[in-house]
Amino acid sequence: MFNLTDRQLNQLSEFRECFVEYPQITEIYTIFDRLMFNSTVGGEQESLLLTGDTGAGKSALIHNYLQKFTIKKGRWAEMPVLNTRIPSKIKEQNTLERFLLDLDDIKSNRTRRSHKEGSLTAGVIRTLTDKNVKLIIVNEIQELIEFKDAEERQTIANTFKMITEEAKVSFALVGMPYSSLLAEEPQWSSRLGWRRNLDYFHLFKISENKETLLPDKLGKIHFAKFVSGLAARMGFDERPNLTSDEILLPLFAVCRGECRALKHFLSDALLNALCESAGTIDKGMLEATFSSRYPNEDNPFKCPLDQLKVRELSIGTRYDKDAQFKEGKLIDRTFTDLLPINMLLSKQPLKS
Repeated sequence: MFNLTDRQLNQLSEFRECFVEYPQITEIYTIFDRLMFNSTVGGEQESLLLTGDTGAGKSALIHNYLQKFTIKKGRWAEMPVLNTRIPSKIKEQNTLERFLLDLDDIKSNRTRRSHKEGSLTAGVIRTLTDKNVKLIIVNEIQELIEFKDAEERQTIANTFKMITEEAKVSFALVGMPYSSLLAEEPQWSSRLGWRRNLDYFHLFKISENKETLLPDKLGKIHFAKFVSGLAARMGFDERPNLTSDEILLPLFAVCRGECRALKHFLSDALLNALCESAGTIDKGMLEATFSSRYPNEDNPFKCPLDQLKVRELSIGTRYDKDAQFKEGKLIDRTFTDLLPINMLLSKQPLKS
C-alpha cells in the first residue's frame, strides 16, 4: 500500500488531472469556438475532422475544453457542447440513441424501445435545440472506418447532415489518423471544412530531399516547454528541473514523443517521490522509476548523454481497407530506427 497523506494524495491527483495547453491545442480550441459561434448566426454549418494517434492527447484535449462550460445534468439543462462517441455497435439507431443518452434524454429501456428511427432523428434534433447545443464532439470516429461498408457510413453521414441542417449545429469528429479516409468519401469530404492532426512531439525533421532526418531545434524547444509545464504542475515547493539535456532527452527516449506515455511515467516518478517524502524529482528518481517500470530494458537515464539514442513516430496507425482478412486491416504505428541525439545537445542548458 502507498501510505500518502491527504496533502500528498491531492498533489498526485492534481498532477494526474492536469493539462498543459500548447499552441497547436490553442489553435484547435479556436476552431471549436468558431464552430460554436457560427451556430449562433445561422447559415450552413461546417464541421471539423481532428485526428491523432493513440496517446497524442485527443481525449484529454476534449475533457479540458469541456471544463470551460458549466454543464448541468438534467433533461432540461442547457448543454453548449455535447460530448459523445461512436457506439460499439454502429447502426443509425444505436448512434442516435447514444446521442440521446449523452444528452440526458433517455431515462429507461422502455423509452429506448419507444423510439423508431424516424422519430429518433426528430427527437435528437428537438433535444439539441431545446438544450441549446452549439457543438457536437464525436470521439472514436475511426469506428466508422473499421470493418464498416460505404453504405453504412453514408447512412450515418446523411443523418449527421440532417442534424446539422435542422439543429444548426456543427460536428467535431475526433479519431485515429486513418479517420482521414472519411474525408476521401463524397458524402463526408464537403462537410469537413476544417481538418487538423494532433502530432506527437519530435526532435528531428525530414530534410528537404526527404531522404534523411535532421535535428529539429524548434521541436526540441516545444517538447521542453511541455515538460516544463508538467514540472510546474507537480506541486513541489522546489520545482523539478526536467529540461536540462541530461533529463529532457532521456525522457524523450522513454515516451518516444507520446504525450500519454510521458505523463504516465512522470506520474509514477511523482508517486515514488511522495512515498519517499522527497522534496522534488531529480535524475536519480527518474532512473529508479524507469528501472522499476522496465526492469529488462536499457535505462536511458544511465546512458552517457553523447551515446543516447531515441526513436520517434515515423508513420501513424493505418488502415488497409483492401486487406483480405480483418486481422490485416489495422497496421500499427511505426517508429524510426534509433537516432543519435548528440547533435541535439545544447551548448547552453534550456531554462526550466
